[in-house]
Parts: sequence; structure tokens; C-alpha cells
Amino acid sequence: MASSDTTSFETGFSLQQRRPERRASLLINIQSRVLANLSDLIKTLFNFTDDAFFELAENAQNNNEQNQFFEAMRELRLHAHDVDARFRELMAAEFDRLEHGIREDTPASKSADALALIDKDKMEIDVAVGNMRTKLRALYPDLLLHLSQRLNEYLGIDWLTEANNPLGQDKLIPYFVDAAERLNLPLKIRLMVYKYFERHVVENLRTTLEEANKILIDAGILPHVRLPRSGKDASRNGGSPANNSTAPATGSAMPATSLADLPLQEAASYTISFPELQAVMANFYNSSLNHRLFSVQPNQGGRELDDSALFSVLNRLQEAQAHTVHEDDPHSQVDHLDVRLLLEHQIAHIARETGARKLRQADDDVINLVSMVFEFILDDRNMAPEISLLLGRLQIPVIKIALKNKKFFSDAEHPTRRLLKLLSQAAIGWEKESLLQRDLLLEELRIVVHRILNEFTGDNLELFSELEQKFGAFLADEQRRADLVEKRVLQSAEGQAKMEQARRVINQLINDRMQGKTLPSVVIDMIDGPWRILMLQTLLRAGRDSDQWRDCLQTVDDLIWSIQPANAGSDRERWIKLIPLLLKRICNGLEAIQHPGLEVEKFLSSLWEIHGQILQYPPDKPLPNSRTVDHTISEPVSARHSAIERQRQRMAERNLKFDPDAPANADLKRRIQALPLGQWVEINTEEGKTRRCKLVFRSEESDLFIFVNRRGHKALETDLSSIIRMMHMDELRLLQSGSFWDRALSAVMVKMTGADKPARV
Repeated sequence: MASSDTTSFETGFSLQQRRPERRASLLINIQSRVLANLSDLIKTLFNFTDDAFFELAENAQNNNEQNQFFEAMRELRLHAHDVDARFRELMAAEFDRLEHGIREDTPASKSADALALIDKDKMEIDVAVGNMRTKLRALYPDLLLHLSQRLNEYLGIDWLTEANNPLGQDKLIPYFVDAAERLNLPLKIRLMVYKYFERHVVENLRTTLEEANKILIDAGILPHVRLPRSGKDASRNGGSPANNSTAPATGSAMPATSLADLPLQEAASYTISFPELQAVMANFYNSSLNHRLFSVQPNQGGRELDDSALFSVLNRLQEAQAHTVHEDDPHSQVDHLDVRLLLEHQIAHIARETGARKLRQADDDVINLVSMVFEFILDDRNMAPEISLLLGRLQIPVIKIALKNKKFFSDAEHPTRRLLKLLSQAAIGWEKESLLQRDLLLEELRIVVHRILNEFTGDNLELFSELEQKFGAFLADEQRRADLVEKRVLQSAEGQAKMEQARRVINQLINDRMQGKTLPSVVIDMIDGPWRILMLQTLLRAGRDSDQWRDCLQTVDDLIWSIQPANAGSDRERWIKLIPLLLKRICNGLEAIQHPGLEVEKFLSSLWEIHGQILQYPPDKPLPNSRTVDHTISEPVSARHSAIERQRQRMAERNLKFDPDAPANADLKRRIQALPLGQWVEINTEEGKTRRCKLVFRSEESDLFIFVNRRGHKALETDLSSIIRMMHMDELRLLQSGSFWDRALSAVMVKMTGADKPARV
């Protein structure tokens, strides 16, 4: 785009000077609400972090790791207030700068001594901060844009953007990083705090942004820029969305699916005929370009913008976007919301030049609908923000395709839609690679987007078929390699599940035979030790119907029977015949598992001595060195209620919440157990990383769930209670498969029509 076009766009906003007292009053009001909300979110963040660190300390692998988490808890409790105060101080200063019209695009840089980090550590900090900035930008593009527009209008400035307004990624994130430097934490813990900030503050900023916008709307500042409304808000105001004269809520985030709403199969393609689409769009005429840009009433006559003029605008914007796709920058400063605004501005500009008074109604409907769909694509949390931003650059080419062929919306087999579905298939499993690892998938996605932006003219649809073939071949090759790795993971999982099930069976059988009996310690140790190993090997190799397995169990029964003085006295003949056969079976069994010969001889000698003692002891008197087996004994609870004990009590109460057998979790348990193999999920790990993986193995018998990443490598091995815990803690989210275009189109139509379920084919 020419620089003059950009300048024209920027100065197109009305810049009006406001009275200082009114400006101060509104800014103070906004500042008060923002700081109060942020302080509440920070308190929630540190409460969660304290609980999380305690749980990690309880499950630590060694004392050093446990002490590290306990020290982190102590540091948080000592300085959490300092972090909150510093964060609010920096944010308040930002509002003061706005009040005085002082432009400062980036926070003041830190001194070299602020963080004593080696290069590798600094790189990890930069990556974590970059992730937070990307998440903030991707979650609220509409709200940040509207807040910036309104503040620009109100303050009489033109330099405030989504990034550098007080709640934008260039301010909020660096200010928290600055405030968090008051915490003396090691790198691993610091990165976890950043991730928790992303999860508990960044992902909960919607209310704060909406309140800031509402304060300005109530003061009459650009009230025509509509904010997204939730279904709850719409129902409160009465009526369905189709009965409203304003635009539908198109900027609301598309969260990943909850368990309650999860479809157990991939959603089918969404189609709608263009006449049906126009009938729906007619209910929202006030949000159309004809109404907003040209103040044209429905069915009002006037000269229409012709195809050549409209496509000249689209071609210029497509060319401008093509220049922003760089290999080292998957999301430059021009995103698809900017494109929509630039497109509207350029249409208004060329209409003035050509004397046109309106768009063709069909063209108006196409541009509006595709723009709304791409706003949803940006908010689609089923894809990583980097991928959403990259694929969002296809907005202009899709508008051109839909303008040329209105059947695009009803043809699920259109070359473009087939390619978009293939890109979705790849995108759902993408996660950010290590900085040292080459990301082949992201490179291929960039190539596809770059070629469309540079080569698509509006008529050469064969380009999409060619890209579908090439990208499909890349995916097939990647899938073949992943299948080989996944096959090994599955084989290992099946063996592990079989072993866990066998262990449970053996534990139950041994417990049933030993519970409540008073037995010599040497016998208890032998059954619980080497004989348990023999039973496990026999069960896995021969199975429960084999003679070998029956012999193993019979040997345990005979051994326990033989060392009961009462049995030796009441059935002396059987007891005498059994002893030599029993000793031989035990010897053969222990030798079969290659138990040390000296240990075998030592046990047989001890057993022979025990059998000799039985003849000398009365039936009601226990043998020497015996103990009663009781698996129901629990550890006594100390009467001392220290801080650690209170924490343990809190953890016990919280663990009850995650019990799969708790009535409150019955429906959740059923849905988790019904998850289909191949279901993709997003997981926030304890290390503060975000992983995407799919379910490939589930065993109710062994309570084992295994997930792999898109390369087939095992990413998570867990059980039912852990999944329930992660769901409650919002650490695991289910992702919807299928085409991102179909998801976004159906979501837009559902919001516009108020339907509970979109029409699908």
C-alpha cells in the first residue's frame, strides 16, 4: 500500500480537542476501574501460585527441588504486595502520561544489572514474554482496537494503538515483568510465574477491557463502534440477535470446546446458500458498509461501485499483505482486523473518486460476512495465535473468491475450502518449536500463504488445487513418520497397561490371602517380594487360565496354610506330606526368576526352622518374629497444626474435588472416558509451557491415558483423576478438529440467527 494511503487512513479518524477537566475525569474513572480489576487478578494469581507451588513441593522428586518450591512460596508471601504495588504504580503512570499527552511507545528499558541472566536464560525470558504478548494480542484484538480508537478520539491524539494503549501488549506485559523483578526467584520458577500470569491475568482481561470501553461509550465517545456481547448479555436485553438493528457480536473469543459441549466426532462441513445468507444479513443492515460508509437506506438507488474499482482496492491490499509475510516474523503489525479497517477506508476513498454512492448489495454482504468470519478465526483458540495470525492474511483472497463465485459458501468441495481444511488439519497440532529446532510445518504454512498472496489474481483457482496437492504430500510424509513413532508408543502403552492391570490383580489376590493373618516376617517379605515378581511374570506370559498361574497361587495358599500352628495340629498327615513338596515348588519358582541362590537357601532354611517351631508351639501362640498383616492401618494424624499441616489439609480437601468417584464428577468422568482416540487437547504444563497433543491410548482397566504430539512422541501419560484435576484447573482444554473456516462460518451464523445448532451437511 502506498504511504499516502496509510497516511490518509490514519488521518481519517476525527481528532477533537477535549476540555482538560472532562479528560481528567474520564481517565481517572477508567484508571480506577482498571487498577482495581488488575489488583484483584494479581491477588488471584498469587493465591493460585501459592497452592500450585505447595502441590509441586509435595510431589517433588528430591529435597532440593522441594526446598526450591518452599522458598518460592516464602518469597511470594513476603513480596506479593510489593509486586502488586509496583505493577499498579507503573500502570497509573501510564494513565498520567496519557492525561498530559506524552507519547511513550515502550516502557523504560531496564538497567543491565536488573537481572543477572546469562544469554541462554535471557533468551528463555524473552520467549516467555513474547508468548504473553502474543496471547494478549490474539485474545482481545477487537476490544484493544476499540479502546485505542476511543482514547485517540477522546484525547485528540492519533498515535495510540492496540499495542501501546495502557492495556496493550507493549505496556501491560513489560510492566508486570518489571514488577515481578521484586521476586528473587530462580529462572525455572520465574518462568512458571509468567505462565500463571498469562493464564490468570491475561486470559481474564475481557471484563476490564469491556468496562474501560463502556465508560467511554457512556460518555458518547464513538458509541457506534460496537463491542462484542455474550449470549447472556443478549438474552438479558431481550429478543434474539436477529431482531436487533445493530451488528452481531463478531469479536467474541472462540474458546476451545469444553467437555460438556464436545462433539465425539469431527464436525462436518458447514454450508449455506447465498440467498439464505443474504436473508440473514438483511436483519443487520445497520452494520453493513452501505449504511456505515455511505448512509444508504435499504433498497435506496444510486450509482454502484463497479467490479474493476472494487478489485483494484482488493489487489492493492493483497499486495501490501504479501510484503508482510517474512520468514522470521509470522505475525507482523498488520493483522486481519487492520485489513478490514483499511479495506473500508479504501472503499470509501475510491467511491469518492469514481462517484459511486454505494456497493452492490451482494458485494456488501460478502465483504461483511467474510470479515466477520476472519475476526472469529483470529479468536479461534483451537489454533495457536501464531497460526491464526498467519492464516488470517488470507482474508482478502477469500473475499475476492467469494465475490467472483457466491457458491463458495455452499460448496464444501471448493478448491479453496479443501485447502483451508487441510491447513486446519495441520494447524491443530502445531506448537512452538525450540529456538534451535527448525519448524518445517510453520515454514510450509508460510509458503502456502505467501504464494496465495503473491500469485492469486482472482481467477486462477488452480493455484489452490496445486497448493492442496503439495501441502497434502508434505503432511502425508510427516504423518508417515509420526505413525511409526506412535506405533512404538502404543506398543509400549499396551504393555504398560497390561502390566499395571496384572499388578492390581496380584495385589488384590495377595492382600485377600494375607489380610488379618499373623505370619512370620520372613514369609511376608518373601511373598511381597520375589514371589510377587514370579506371579507377575507368570500372569503376563501364561495368563490366568494356565497351570503355571494356578501353581503360583496354590503355592501361596499352601505356604500360608503350612505356617499356621492350628493347621499343623488339626491335619498333621496333610501337613507332613505337604512340606517337602512345598519347599521344592518354592525353590523351583525362585530359581525361575533367577533369585540369588544364597537368598533362596536362606529362605528355605528359615522356612524349615519355622516348620520345626510349629511342632513346639501351642496353636494359639504366634511364632517368633511374626506380625499381623493389616493393610487398613493409616498413619496417625499429629495434633500439632503447623502451617504445613494446614496446607496439607487444604490439599486433601482440594483432592476430594478431583476424585473420579465423587458424585459431582460423575458426568465429567463419563465424558472423559468417552473421549475418542485422536481427540486433540491443549495442556498447560507445570513448567509453564503450552503443549498440543492427541489421545492415542485409553485403558479403563489400567486407568491409563496417553497423548502424543503431532510427531508421534509421547507428550503426556496420566490417569483419570489427573485429567479431572487439569480440567478443573483449566490446565487441559479440548480442541475441535475440522476446518477453521467451517467453525468460524457456523459460529458467525449461529450468533446472527440465534440458532442453537448450525446447519451442516
